[in-house]
Amino acid sequence: MFRALSAIASVTALLAVAAPADASVPSCQRDGATLLAASGKARVVSVKEKPQHSETRRVRLYGCWTTTGRRFTLFLQRDFGLDLIERADIQIVDGRFIGIIRDFEGGVSASQTAGTWDAAKHVAVRNSKPCDEVSSGDFSGVDDAVFYRNGGMAYSCNGNLRLTAGKGDREVEPQSAEVSQLAVAGNSRNFGEQLYYTADTTLKTIAL
Repeated sequence: MFRALSAIASVTALLAVAAPADASVPSCQRDGATLLAASGKARVVSVKEKPQHSETRRVRLYGCWTTTGRRFTLFLQRDFGLDLIERADIQIVDGRFIGIIRDFEGGVSASQTAGTWDAAKHVAVRNSKPCDEVSSGDFSGVDDAVFYRNGGMAYSCNGNLRLTAGKGDREVEPQSAEVSQLAVAGNSRNFGEQLYYTADTTLKTIAL
């Protein structure tokens, strides 16, 4: 009986020690943060900030890793009335890598950029810099982007197709290819991850 009571006491003591450690991990949604996306241990949250100067909206987007509760700034979203409105399309890959297309709309013009972040390491991984200044009339930047493992990204602008992953950023299709309809198929038994896209009117695929 004494041994049984001792064992119960030991377990109770361990639980008492463990509870504060779990409770000490800060929530990704602290400070009134709004949850925007969640998968695995990765989160994307937003926190409203006081607008400055002529801003009509100022929101800070954070990536967060739930194991530690550590947040890191992704970027600021800022609106200036109808002169500039910013939106974000968010995707989390493999419960860790955050992919975001940022859309900027103002007056009759619009632009997009794209990037990826590693929520576990709290760092930016890839971006769409080669496309960010490409202009086609009233639209500039990335036409489309899709995200895949390890923070990789496929993106298009002005008809071409680029991949940015472990081997760096490279052009896959030239501007004359008229690339559209990007999509990534998940892991399959025979082929692994595949990028699908249309070049002019031809459906093509690349193993990622």
